[in-house]
Amino acid sequence: MCAALAAPLGWRALWGGPVAGTAPASKRVAVVFPSALDPCAEAVKGLRLRLPGDSVALNLLDLNAANFASDFIQELARKPSVVVAVGSEAVRAVHGRSSPAMTISTMTLEVDRTGSLQTVRAGVCLDIPVRTLLAELHRLFPNRTRVAVIRNPTRRDPSAAQIRSQGPDFTSIESADCAAPDELLPAFLSLRKKADLVICFPDGTLYNSATARPLIMASLENRLPIVGFSPAFLRAGAAAAIFPDYRAIGEQTADLVRRCLEQADCACWESPKKVNVAVNAKILRMFGIEFAAPSHPDVGILR
Repeated sequence: MCAALAAPLGWRALWGGPVAGTAPASKRVAVVFPSALDPCAEAVKGLRLRLPGDSVALNLLDLNAANFASDFIQELARKPSVVVAVGSEAVRAVHGRSSPAMTISTMTLEVDRTGSLQTVRAGVCLDIPVRTLLAELHRLFPNRTRVAVIRNPTRRDPSAAQIRSQGPDFTSIESADCAAPDELLPAFLSLRKKADLVICFPDGTLYNSATARPLIMASLENRLPIVGFSPAFLRAGAAAAIFPDYRAIGEQTADLVRRCLEQADCACWESPKKVNVAVNAKILRMFGIEFAAPSHPDVGILR
C-alpha cells in the first residue's frame, strides 16, 4: 500500500541505510521494509525512535537492498521474537518463511487482510474510520453537507449502508461502486450534482499514476472536489487529503511490538491514532471554496 500512497507523484526518497541494534538484549526484533517508498520509510523512522532499548535489539532489513534475501535468511537463523513487516510488499516477502517468530504488520490496509496477511498476528492498519473522515470534512467545510464516496465492492470496503450510518444527521451521503481502474471515471462522473465532495478510499488497485491525472482533470472540469488519502494525492490536485501520520504509525507499531513481547497472546488490529489533514489552497481557489486558515491552525496548507 505504500506504493499506492506515493503513486500520484511517484515519490521516492533516499534512506540513510538500515541499522542493526548492537546492545545486548533479551528480545530480537527484525523489521522488513522498502526504503524506496517514502511513507514506509517514514514509519520506520518512528519505529526506530520508540522501540530500541535495553530489552530489545532491532535489526532493519531493506527490501530494496541487493542482498535482502540472504540477510533475511541469516536474521531468521538468529531466531527473532518478532518480525515487523512494513507495507504489503514486506508482508509478502515475510509470508511463507519458516520461522517461529510472531509477525506484526504495519502500513497495510484492513481490507487487505486476506492471503499473506492471514498469517499476521497483529498490526496497525492505515484505515481511517469513516466517522473520523466525515467529522474532519465537516470541520473543514461546514457548508458542504453532501458527501459521496467511491468504494470498491470487490474489497472489504464499508458498505453503502455502513457508510451512511457513520455520517452525522445533517450530512447527505452518496456512494458509487468501482471495481476496476477503467470504471473509475464513470463512477466519479455518476456523482455529479449529487455531492459537494467525493472521498476516495485508499486502494492500490484503483488509484495510481495512470488513473490519478484523468480523475483530477474530471474533478476540475466538473467542479467536484476530491478528498484524497495521501500527501501525493493532494499535490496531484485533490482539494483536501486526510491521511495517517506515517511516523506516528511507526511509533504506534513500536508500542504494539512491546506489548506483544510482554504478552503470550497478542492478536489485535489498530487504527491510526494520529490523523493529518491538509488542503490544496490553489485547488480550493479554483473551486471558489473559502477556507479560513486561522481557524484551522492544525491543518496543513499546500500553497
